[in-house]
Amino acid sequence: MEWQDYAEELIDVLDLEGSPVAVTYSMEPPADAAEGRHRVCTALLEARDGETIDLTAESSSCPGGTWHLGLGEPPTGERAKGFKEFLVHGEKLFCSISTLHRAHDLAVDPPLGLADHVVLSPLDEAETEPDAVVFICNAEQGCRLVSLDEYETGKPPQTEMIGATCQQAITYPVVKGELNVSLMDYTSRHIKGYRPEHLMVTVPYHRLHGVMRSIPHCTAGRAEAEVPESFQDELDEEAQEELGL
Repeated sequence: MEWQDYAEELIDVLDLEGSPVAVTYSMEPPADAAEGRHRVCTALLEARDGETIDLTAESSSCPGGTWHLGLGEPPTGERAKGFKEFLVHGEKLFCSISTLHRAHDLAVDPPLGLADHVVLSPLDEAETEPDAVVFICNAEQGCRLVSLDEYETGKPPQTEMIGATCQQAITYPVVKGELNVSLMDYTSRHIKGYRPEHLMVTVPYHRLHGVMRSIPHCTAGRAEAEVPESFQDELDEEAQEELGL
């Protein structure tokens, strides 16, 4: 399966820690998934490190994650009140409930009813074609992914960089079909396993083909930089060395 071949190449080229994470919306459960309940942010790390996680309305242990992934309705009544109190006065990531409302209103709507299962798995072990691929990476690796994505198109990513980590890393790329760069929400960054240098780049699977085609030809992949003869007078040896040419 091509996505499994892609995983091997991407891990080698980008020198990734662990595997890219395949995200698949499915009506059926995977054949072999880890037991128990999982938070989406933790499940991404577990999938990077080799586990297959089946997130459902029952197995997702984060109410916000369940909603953002489209596996359940948003909280109402007293639950909604508690949710707002937590985000504004607990996490303290918004100064007021009106600011929180604005952030949610401007964000993409969750894909409610799209599927019963959101399967997170190592890309090299994914059973079926993923909808998107999440890279837990550092800034240089993220830069290379963005460069490889725009190599053929010249189009910059249309990013959504605020909101819950799962909303940025999964919901937005799946719903909009856009590559997204996420710095994660600040609370998620405290989860064991994430490091200060980590960020997430999510590539919708239909765009990953272009990334793979770019690897042999782009210096963000395997290509070697060169200075065309017509431009050699513009760069002295010191400048060339600094630019890695």
